[in-house]
Amino acid sequence: MKDIAHFNAIKGKRNIVSLNYAQREKENNEEDAMRLARINDRFKREGKPLLKKLDDLPKDYQEPDPYLDETVKIALDLAHLEQEKPAEQAAAGK
Repeated sequence: MKDIAHFNAIKGKRNIVSLNYAQREKENNEEDAMRLARINDRFKREGKPLLKKLDDLPKDYQEPDPYLDETVKIALDLAHLEQEKPAEQAAAGK
């Protein structure tokens, strides 16, 4: 919910960059803190050690891809359905 509220607050400012260096630095630090908190929440659920700063994140780290995860689940469901009823699928395809 906090992420949704944050997104709604900044969506109008997406293409606007402050000319004030201190303001930009503050916004960048806030974004980094939110990202670190999300990553640490994920690592905690996975039983991995928590990070103290974003620089500690491995260079080869890739964030989870929910679209890819759902695609894999759909493909597995389809494979199981085809295994269970191959004759029925073939007859319906003609």
